[in-house]
Amino acid sequence: MSAFRKTSIIFGIVFTASAIAAACGYFSWFWLFIPAAIYSLFLFFGSKNICSQFYMQVKCFSENKARIQLSFDDGPHPTITPQILRILKKYNQKALFFCIGKNIEKYPETAKQIVQEGHKIGNHSYSHAYTFDFFSVKKVQKELQKTNEIIEKITGTECTVFRPPYGVTNPNIAKAVKNLNMQAVGWSIRSLDTLGDKESIKNRIKKAKPGDIILFHDTKENTPEILEDFLRLKND
Repeated sequence: MSAFRKTSIIFGIVFTASAIAAACGYFSWFWLFIPAAIYSLFLFFGSKNICSQFYMQVKCFSENKARIQLSFDDGPHPTITPQILRILKKYNQKALFFCIGKNIEKYPETAKQIVQEGHKIGNHSYSHAYTFDFFSVKKVQKELQKTNEIIEKITGTECTVFRPPYGVTNPNIAKAVKNLNMQAVGWSIRSLDTLGDKESIKNRIKKAKPGDIILFHDTKENTPEILEDFLRLKND
């Protein structure tokens, strides 16, 4: 049973008991706000923290404790992804690329190159829509299935791993992932390369140790330079 279901059952019991007590005049109905507010906070932080395991099981550390797992979101990108691939090849590193389905359709040769060079492609939804977190189970599942089909058609590989857009989880996403028998993957270190502050990014990722999963984006112009500096330091 997920933490979400356990929390919901406990909340249901507490709220029902409190409502009965309020109806009997033991205290004001206003106090029902307290368990409701606490429950809402649990839901919010469970959704925002991908490694909370609140709604679903998410892999946030690599099974290979001897190496750092590099991962890249939002590609493929026609110019930045190839730069990253050249750097990974230079330092003999393998990575996991969570690709957006519509970008794979747009840049199929780059997607093929990822697989041909020994890296793995993961599912990062088809649209990466801003409203993805509000999709129904059916719509989430349709996006994941469509992207899986695109990955297999273009690269010839079966996709079994998924990273939720924005790192947000909820019951609908959890149900869709379970229905498709996929593994959700998060991260243990977020580079925040989307913010563009090179020095703070470098300071953040240099703390990585074997077993960590680092989140980068192969759509940001700063990322290749940051990645090369990081790999050079780790290989010195």
